[in-house]
Amino acid sequence: MKISKYFRILKMKVYRIRDFPESVAIGLAWGVAVSFTPLLGLHLIICYLGTISMRGNLIAATVGSVIGNPWTFPFFFYVAYKFGLNFIYSPLDNYEFKITFLIENFSRLFFPTLIGSLPIAIAAWYITY
Repeated sequence: MKISKYFRILKMKVYRIRDFPESVAIGLAWGVAVSFTPLLGLHLIICYLGTISMRGNLIAATVGSVIGNPWTFPFFFYVAYKFGLNFIYSPLDNYEFKITFLIENFSRLFFPTLIGSLPIAIAAWYITY
């Protein structure tokens, strides 16, 4: 499937939602914003809680969370990690693509990514809204 056709289908799904425009915008913004965080198993839960708390549309939130997918996560997490290193953490000396390396250095990889993703997610929320 062509990528332009995929985005056209997503756009049509958002257009067909019958709700107030503000509600759809809130749901879409929450879906997009949560996609930038490294909390992979909790994306939809956080997205739905935020959307419900602001009285947004859950269908739009689900469509917005499609922004985060296996093709975009590496880019999002790399940018968030580099951004998070500027706050309080120092970079690792060397990187290895092994499970043991990821487990041993979990806190030195996860927390900078989480801290760096929060400003990016907030900016994505406002841009999407």
